[in-house]
Amino acid sequence: MRIVNLCAALASAAIVTQAYSADIQSISRIAFGPSDVLFVADWKASTIDAIRLPAAPASAASPYNIYDLATLLSRVSGGAAVHVKDMKARPGTGMVYVAYEYGPNALPALAEVTPQGMVQPVDLKAASATEIVLKNATTANISFWGKFPERSLTVTDMKWNGSELFVAGLSNLSFASSLWRVRYPFDGTSNLTTLEIFHTTHNQIETRAPIRAMTFAELNGMPYLVAAYLCTPLVTIPLDALKDGAHLRGQTIAELGYGNTPSDMISYSSTSQGTTTSNILLTNFERSADLMPVSAVASAAAGPGLNQWVPFGQIQGIQPEALPLSGVVRVDNLDDKFIVALRNDIESGKTQLVTYDKSYFIRVSDYVQEYAFPGYTYPPGFETNVIAPIEATLRQEEGYTSPYTTYVPR
Repeated sequence: MRIVNLCAALASAAIVTQAYSADIQSISRIAFGPSDVLFVADWKASTIDAIRLPAAPASAASPYNIYDLATLLSRVSGGAAVHVKDMKARPGTGMVYVAYEYGPNALPALAEVTPQGMVQPVDLKAASATEIVLKNATTANISFWGKFPERSLTVTDMKWNGSELFVAGLSNLSFASSLWRVRYPFDGTSNLTTLEIFHTTHNQIETRAPIRAMTFAELNGMPYLVAAYLCTPLVTIPLDALKDGAHLRGQTIAELGYGNTPSDMISYSSTSQGTTTSNILLTNFERSADLMPVSAVASAAAGPGLNQWVPFGQIQGIQPEALPLSGVVRVDNLDDKFIVALRNDIESGKTQLVTYDKSYFIRVSDYVQEYAFPGYTYPPGFETNVIAPIEATLRQEEGYTSPYTTYVPR
């Protein structure tokens, strides 16, 4: 049982320095930190819990091809209906952790999921954890459109970077869009910066709608936060400017399309023919995913930014590569070769946990195309150096020997 000094909690960011059994009321986002620590954002309590997981052996990653994740989670949750909230890969282990709610009371839960589809629940009541209360987190009780409680936006994204946890969401300040920097182990303090941006398709300065997805990149020799907002401006913020009590205007460097909510964002590097390229991948709820070289982001950040209205539908500032990641709601780096994605399959209606090869960003088993029919032969030259090798690689990664065989779990 935890004992929290209420006065201290109200005065600033409260801290329970001793380990306790986690008592988590809700989960919006999760993030892995250092040394087997998993951070859990509890929006109902306005807290971040740091759960100490048992040590796990280092292991090479294997592809994930789980086509009905909700059913697997339901089996370990008493057969209750399941709503998956977040997903993260545990670095160096090849394992994925999933946060979800189950049952009519939306009880929060965590589970480790293996590539073979084995599910191991995390006992939140027994987990050793410490906690920090987010300073000035939103306390509003309104609900947008009757289905989005404002407090559910307390933490919209959360990422570990360097030696700190960065938490984006809503505060109760007049400029509600906020970002916290939290040191770990928790020392009872957090830095809170409020943010504003020029929203290009809305043609106005905005101070309330929060960051929806973020990552980090070195731009022109300096560390930056790269953030995506609703509808979909891309913004850069120098990390050195994120100080406690500061109010900042992020630099809008791109307009990536209206009528969209960003779902997740990661950074990764890829090597081709001896050349390494750093990239940013932004996934979206209403649009295809956007792939952007960090060099393009750096070039845009070096300019004046966008400070005038961008008409609906126009892409400006950066021209991203559109990737066919339909239905992807969460994404993470599994290893150097694969990203792992939580996606809602449009045709089957299933929640899936699958990998994409970073060289191609496509799953060949999603399609029935000319190559899939029995008796097909590739055009001369394509069999040895274009389509056939790629298709063979993807088939193997997805667990198929041919397009008309049943998937075999690895």
